Amino acid sequence: MPVQQLAVPGPHNSGADEGTPSVVARCLSNFRLEVDGQAVSHWRAGKARALFQYLLVNRDRFVHRDRLHEVLWPERADHHSSSLKVAVHGVRRVLNEFEDRDGFTLLHQNHGYLLRTNSAWVDIEEFQRAFDRGRDAWVAKDHDTAIAWFQRTADLYIGDFLTGETGGWINEQRQWMRGTALRALSALRSESLEREDWPAAMHWCRRTLDVDPHHEATYQTLMMMHGELDELGRVLSWYEVCRHRLRTDLGVEPNERTERLLAALMRGRSRPPLTGR
Repeated sequence: MPVQQLAVPGPHNSGADEGTPSVVARCLSNFRLEVDGQAVSHWRAGKARALFQYLLVNRDRFVHRDRLHEVLWPERADHHSSSLKVAVHGVRRVLNEFEDRDGFTLLHQNHGYLLRTNSAWVDIEEFQRAFDRGRDAWVAKDHDTAIAWFQRTADLYIGDFLTGETGGWINEQRQWMRGTALRALSALRSESLEREDWPAAMHWCRRTLDVDPHHEATYQTLMMMHGELDELGRVLSWYEVCRHRLRTDLGVEPNERTERLLAALMRGRSRPPLTGR
């Protein structure tokens, strides 16, 4: 049965009533803030861009100024410098240039700040929303709808969170979103295997390895699929790729299940059932 297609709001598909949003913020892959399709590039203050990114992740939530100092200047013990005010001023100058678009509002509350997203489209917000709807549909046993939302989740994950940028909070957020993408991909892979749609399953396996090149269970799935197709050369090739990546990057060997699977497939023994796990 073909998976239903959902009309999910996005920067180029917002529905007839809403129209295309004029303000778009992207954090998956390289950071990009767009107004009417044009990238905002003039972040005048050194930490203004980083402040905006952090508030964007914590959108619609109050963030105390001490926390902002810890995140943006972790090497400093003094939380009373003017650096935060300078960064806030830089963010306001950027936002004021397109305030008529009503994309974002930066509010000062007591001893901290809150970024309200208003009418802006934010990829990480849509990414989490798609996954949550997929998970809820799965729990409700509406698997067709769940798979459609998980596919939307995978489509939005075009790269790691803030690719190329560093920072403790960035690494934490990156790992969280990577894990969310992998859970969606696991569901898509499992569903394709259940339908014995090998091309689709291989596609989702490759997408999984794009996100996590050390995901050993995915190599096992690829080996089993090629075994089912009597493509023993491909079985061995994927095993070698797995072994090389694990050895080179992590300093470990393939686990016992991978070794047993290779031996069984190369001897032509009865193959274990395919799973997406």
